Amino acid sequence: MKSVFTFYLRYVILLLGIQLLFSILFLLIYHNLGADAGLWSGFLALAYGLKLDASLTAYILVIPTFLLVIFSIFRKGFLKTAIGIYTFLVVLCLVMAYITNLIIYKYWNFPLDRSIFDYISTPGEMMASLPVWSIVLFFGIIALVIYFLYFWIYRKWVSAPLTTGGKRSFPAAAIFLVVLPALSIPGRGGLATSPIQTGSVYFHQNAFINHAAVNPVWNLFYTLIESDKLTQSVSFYPQSEARRIVDGLYQDGRTGSRVLNTVTPNIILVFLESFAQPVIDELGGNGRAAPNINALVHEGIFFNKFFASGTMTDRSLGAVLAGYPSLPGTCIIYYEGKAQKLSNLNRELKSAGYSSAFLYGGDIDFAHMRSFLVIGGFDHIISDYYFPGSVPRTNWGVPDEYLFQELIRISDRSSEPFFHVMLTLSSHHPFDVPMEPVFEGSDDYTRYENSVYYTDRELGKFIKTAKTRDWWDRTLIVFTADHGCRIKNITAHEQKRFIIPMLWLGGALEVSDTMIVKYGSQTDFPLTLLNQLGLPVDDFKFSKDLFSESSKSFAYYTFNDGIGFLDDSTYTVYSLTTGDYLIREGSLERRTIDPGLAYLQCLLNDFNGK
Repeated sequence: MKSVFTFYLRYVILLLGIQLLFSILFLLIYHNLGADAGLWSGFLALAYGLKLDASLTAYILVIPTFLLVIFSIFRKGFLKTAIGIYTFLVVLCLVMAYITNLIIYKYWNFPLDRSIFDYISTPGEMMASLPVWSIVLFFGIIALVIYFLYFWIYRKWVSAPLTTGGKRSFPAAAIFLVVLPALSIPGRGGLATSPIQTGSVYFHQNAFINHAAVNPVWNLFYTLIESDKLTQSVSFYPQSEARRIVDGLYQDGRTGSRVLNTVTPNIILVFLESFAQPVIDELGGNGRAAPNINALVHEGIFFNKFFASGTMTDRSLGAVLAGYPSLPGTCIIYYEGKAQKLSNLNRELKSAGYSSAFLYGGDIDFAHMRSFLVIGGFDHIISDYYFPGSVPRTNWGVPDEYLFQELIRISDRSSEPFFHVMLTLSSHHPFDVPMEPVFEGSDDYTRYENSVYYTDRELGKFIKTAKTRDWWDRTLIVFTADHGCRIKNITAHEQKRFIIPMLWLGGALEVSDTMIVKYGSQTDFPLTLLNQLGLPVDDFKFSKDLFSESSKSFAYYTFNDGIGFLDDSTYTVYSLTTGDYLIREGSLERRTIDPGLAYLQCLLNDFNGK
């Protein structure tokens, strides 16, 4: 009987030890993100995190505990083998998940969750940010850690007391029968009315410290099981009141002043990967890495209070091309049935006689892009497979210079009017560009600046060439970023991460050297453009005209588990995990309805209805 309980105690220590080990590694690897919080906060993160560690441990113990009930009675060898096989699979899953979390946190700035399955169908693109040697190292480390934990720790120490044969132990079986249902107590986080959830371990103002307390494996399963509650349903106010607030934000029947010299211009829209606030002078950044786009600002119309709708490229596609705001924790383009019901900028242009093309140098199947573009009715979709093998590739695909060249070629031979959309990729991590570095340094930010410089260089060549074409005088060119910058210590929720440029250029512009100072976001682009063309806009209910003097000045954005809202007098950031504000500034009083929360409520209600 004693040997069985010795095994069980060691088993619990093994499971908790694995979780504690990776929590410590997480704190050590990303220690710079928590430097301001201090060493003691790191210890507290480990202590608070034990709640989720214990919960995950309890769930893992269910099967071994049940098997030990049977083992205590029959003492059969195959039961020990069954526990061993189960343990190997558990260790395998835990190690892979924890190491994955250690890697992706650098890019996502939040713990492993259900979002990983949105990208797992295209593993090549998912791993594109990693050089080949690091992928080999990744799997090598997984193998070594599993070997150590299972064959050295489990086989030689944990399972040693679990001998087969010998006397049966009915008391031990009875005790484990009591332990089995008792596992539900740590599993749900105690005896409180509400079960444990991710926000239960949040305790610090520093987002990284809170993330260090979150068990990423527990969070993965939690967000899978509770995904509907986390991302698709909120109720802050009576729906009629929330609807009234949101309708007030878009109550504007007037079209903005005309800025185009034709109602049927060719339109070229370029998404610049991660071209964000830090590299744009007019947004308060240092423009040394992007001299061309910074110089072009005064040739056209620049929007200096323009925000990304979300944190990833897929969110920007839904926002800019469908006028649909980003959702916390997921993206509407992943749901083809819902995406089919969205209004779509390309479809509106197509009905007005526009031909269309979408250009991207990477895998077009990444993050459901292909299905969204097909649903949107693009005539041509050009991706990495379009380019011959002689064209060099980087981790993410074809470098931007070849994509800009193809954009010129396809514009030369397209029937007018045309709508061409291009998504760059060279300034995506790991910032792999076919250019000798311009700025010295090997840190991430310097490498980011070098990659931006490369894309900006090719952007400058593109504009110079475009000005020589006969279609230039009839063309509107729009440059914007897909999302903000993810480097340095910018948190996942603060507004700096979401501030991006939008610049209108081209011979079709009636005005130049103009600054738009109204708050707006990517969702406002389709209605603003369509109003200039005199095309229908009624279906774009989450979009406003940025040129209209009467339209409201506000921007809404989302991150993994929350939202941000800004207008001329208010700035709030709300976490759905904690159920509280991370930032609350301006004139918003506690007893008034927060337009940001009302906005999210109406958005999710709309999402659920599609």
